[in-house]
Amino acid sequence: MSKQVSLFIEDNEIKLLVTNGKVVEKWASLLLDPGMVSDGIITREDAVAESLRAFMHEQGHPGATVVAALSGLNSIFRLINLPEVPKNILEEAIQSEANRVIPVPIDQVYLGRQLLGAEGHEQRYFLVAYPKNATDALVRTIQKAGLLVKVMDIAPLALARLVHVPRAVVVNTWLSNIDIVILVNRVPEVIRSFSLPTEVLTDAERVMGIAEEISRTITFYNSSHAESHLGADVPIVLAGELANETDAWPALGGSDGRPVELLTEPFTAPEGFEASQFMINLGMVPLAKEDAAFGSVINVNVLPAQYLPKGVNWFNILAPIAGVILIGGLVYGWFLIDDFKKTNDEIQLRIDGVQTQVTLAQADIARIQAETAGVNSQTAGIDKAITPIVTKTNSLDAQYEYMRNQREKASGDVRNAWLRIPSNKVTLDTIDWGEGVLTVKGVATEGEVNVFAYARALRDTLRFENVIVAEIIKELTEDTKVYIYKFTLIMY
Repeated sequence: MSKQVSLFIEDNEIKLLVTNGKVVEKWASLLLDPGMVSDGIITREDAVAESLRAFMHEQGHPGATVVAALSGLNSIFRLINLPEVPKNILEEAIQSEANRVIPVPIDQVYLGRQLLGAEGHEQRYFLVAYPKNATDALVRTIQKAGLLVKVMDIAPLALARLVHVPRAVVVNTWLSNIDIVILVNRVPEVIRSFSLPTEVLTDAERVMGIAEEISRTITFYNSSHAESHLGADVPIVLAGELANETDAWPALGGSDGRPVELLTEPFTAPEGFEASQFMINLGMVPLAKEDAAFGSVINVNVLPAQYLPKGVNWFNILAPIAGVILIGGLVYGWFLIDDFKKTNDEIQLRIDGVQTQVTLAQADIARIQAETAGVNSQTAGIDKAITPIVTKTNSLDAQYEYMRNQREKASGDVRNAWLRIPSNKVTLDTIDWGEGVLTVKGVATEGEVNVFAYARALRDTLRFENVIVAEIIKELTEDTKVYIYKFTLIMY
């Protein structure tokens, strides 16, 4: 692992952490004036950039390349399943599903995703939609401060990667913000980031408010996951300011008496380092495999494509070097070929002698084969008369059985293709069946989501090993001027 400089700009504070592998080398924080950042959005970019520039210069890292984290406020996290689709329409399929499950206008957010694996004939993705205004403001501010950002994380996702158990309720609080993450089998199933009022609440009232939010989040998860609900033994893992308020821990455990423990981290740090204040920064540090046996598996670089650092043109750098190497190789090759030619002449003399021995041996083999052919011809006559009859009979039986099975399969496949149409939003044009492959062509009238619903319905019949969305073409009708979606499904 190498040195990393990470930044997390909160509503009231900038936090800097410098690590070298698993060793914390430097940490610092800078308080911001009220109103410079509000609800995770930098509202005074120039002022924050100037403060950040001076801060980084003071800490000895001017012009550094940094890893940054975006607040989880106003971000939306979803787990989605998609049927197997060709790579050329995967982006369109994900965009279509995002439009369905993201409850905000899709043009106001960036989308990030991570493939989690396949379940049956579906692929499971972790999807995150994060606000464009907050993201753009953060990147612009970092650039104005003379820094370069190469990776961007989202605070609750970074936090969840530090958890030391596969199932937990992770809670991070700092000033007015709170993150609650329900981690199940190392996947964040529920993530909530929101602000809590502070000016009118006493410390006790604030603790009770956080405890109620934790209980509400767990109840929400358990109501929709009866088969894997969170029992009373699943711990609440704390980071942030509540990490030091041990007197408040029993209240956070709720009526179930859940165990409450501190979020730990596999880092070595000098004396005086308060890890609970820098957990988001620590979560952005890549961990070695031996340190990542637990914690979230989600690790998405959400830096939008237009902000990614431009790559180096290696062709312009390496072409002159390659030319010199090529000329040297040609000269060396010339001498090498001459040596090969001399060696080859010596080997050819040996090959000629061996070839003479092979020719004599082949003559002996031909004589022996002629003698054995005479014996075999005497018994071959009887078998010759019977064999064609047996072969023809077996062939006819096999053909009949194959045709009967194919007829039954074709009839069932076609019948299911008609019966599984999910609604009048999908109509079929043609159904072709041949050699065990069923091809269905039709039209969806409202969007790709209806095509995917139809594909899932066909797959649920368990008649087909694979159901593939081979093509979706969006067309504008000439008469009604509405969009339709022509599709082709292939099943086998």
